[in-house]
Amino acid sequence: MSDIVESATVEDIALYLQREEGIDAHLARSQAKQVIDSFTDMRSKGLIKGWYFDEQNHLELLPSDAAMKIIANHK
Repeated sequence: MSDIVESATVEDIALYLQREEGIDAHLARSQAKQVIDSFTDMRSKGLIKGWYFDEQNHLELLPSDAAMKIIANHK
């Protein structure tokens, strides 16, 4: 799974938001774009490698190696 860079698209996230939050398609797409922008920013800062939906259809982040080291040091 460490090779995932991005597998949840704006459309995937918009559908997820519609289902989970009960919002309309237009608002869901707008919010999904904001989510993707935030994820892209986090990736550019080296915090995550990517994002994906897991087997339970939860949107998950794939932390970078650097972030994992920081997390391990705080335990």
